[in-house]
Amino acid sequence: MRDIKALAKKYFEENAVRYTEDFYFLLKDHPKWIRHKSILELVEEFVPEKGSKVLDIGCGPGLLAIDLGRKGYVGIGMDISDKMLSIAKKQVSESDIRGWNFLLGDAERTNLEDASFDCVIASGVIEYMTEDSKMLKEINRLLKPGGCLILNVSNLLGYSTSLNFITDRLKKIPGVMKLASKLRKIATNSEYGADQLHFSPRKHFVPNFHKTLGQYGFYSESNKYFHFTFLPAPFSTLTHRFLHKAEAKLDVLDRTPLRIFGATQLICARKVS
Repeated sequence: MRDIKALAKKYFEENAVRYTEDFYFLLKDHPKWIRHKSILELVEEFVPEKGSKVLDIGCGPGLLAIDLGRKGYVGIGMDISDKMLSIAKKQVSESDIRGWNFLLGDAERTNLEDASFDCVIASGVIEYMTEDSKMLKEINRLLKPGGCLILNVSNLLGYSTSLNFITDRLKKIPGVMKLASKLRKIATNSEYGADQLHFSPRKHFVPNFHKTLGQYGFYSESNKYFHFTFLPAPFSTLTHRFLHKAEAKLDVLDRTPLRIFGATQLICARKVS
């Protein structure tokens, strides 16, 4: 089995600037911003006491830490990529928040103290692990009794990402990446072309993942599917300029039986006391 975690670390080290600028600063309606907003809402709902200590695993450019800090939460941002942490530290240093530190670390072995956090966030992390158990055990260890875990999983049944296995193979054909990059720049009005991971992040069959959470000492309190599109990627990217406003309204599908086809599910789970 390929070491997905090592490959992900290499990818984010090499693409930290592009990832931040393209997905956060340039594409303000990117699904990552929808996830960002939803996480903030979950923290305020399930960890209402200001001053609560939060661990943001896979903190990326630190933008979630900044918004949590502005809402009165303190904590630690951790990432496996040193380049990402450099961006996060710079972003926070230029902000108005205090009470947040950033550490280079591994989600499966953080070396942080037992029962030291009220909330652990792992957004866009578990799909880069080779399996679930080590990370869930570690998060359980870090949380206080009754503490909250907020994480999202990539949905095996996700419609918008259903063609990824095909496009990943097409990108390996000589000349395809060059063409795809030109089309993406035009479609998104971005300076960045098509992205290529060189590995496949894991997807989960969501009902089974909820059972896994139970096995490692958590019970789910809230969940939400999101990232719905009219067309699967890469066609959703090519039509983004024309359809993004309409697609922003598709989150209503989370309240229908079609919710099971959302690309990801954001889960808020509670550690069993």
